[in-house]
Amino acid sequence: MKTKTAFVGDVHGNLTALNAMLRILAAQDLAHVVFLGDYINKGKESREVLQELISVARSGTVTLLRGNHETALLDALDTGNLGPFLKMGGAVTIRSYVGGRNVRADVLSDFRENLPREHVDAIRNMPETYETEDLIAKHVPPPVSGSKFRISAHLPIGELPVVREGSAQLDTGCDGTGGRLTALLWPTLDFVQVESSGDIVRP
Repeated sequence: MKTKTAFVGDVHGNLTALNAMLRILAAQDLAHVVFLGDYINKGKESREVLQELISVARSGTVTLLRGNHETALLDALDTGNLGPFLKMGGAVTIRSYVGGRNVRADVLSDFRENLPREHVDAIRNMPETYETEDLIAKHVPPPVSGSKFRISAHLPIGELPVVREGSAQLDTGCDGTGGRLTALLWPTLDFVQVESSGDIVRP
């Protein structure tokens, strides 16, 4: 019986790194894969990243948690205020949806028209927490919960994940220009990484 679960850090619009990681994980004989959020912004392929993740999640063995960048996108749509989203690198996400043509003065309307309902619904339905008897995983580091192992992303911590006795932080800076994409394997606490270019990081 498959027992291993993989937890994947911030992707931030990097389809090349995501696809490379998916190929690695496909060979790991996993029971489940949990993505920890922040699929959009910074990198130029946010639309493609979200579409790929929505597709793989249909298998039923993949969970997509919501990150603060996805929450900011929903806030922009719901309030009509793009300011906070743009400050987080949202301009490249908008560009990935509206294409190479000129964006109209009413950027929000342009964005709404080109943002597939499937993507909005998927983000709204993303849970914030994945929890089992042994662990709790969230995008933002969760508070201590008894003896449960805590897994998070969100805070860039350099090229290597930080794995301690009771927690792991997995945001190793992946975006469109650099950093690494990291997956932690539970319960062994081994990890695998790819560069932003998609190259596998060798131990």
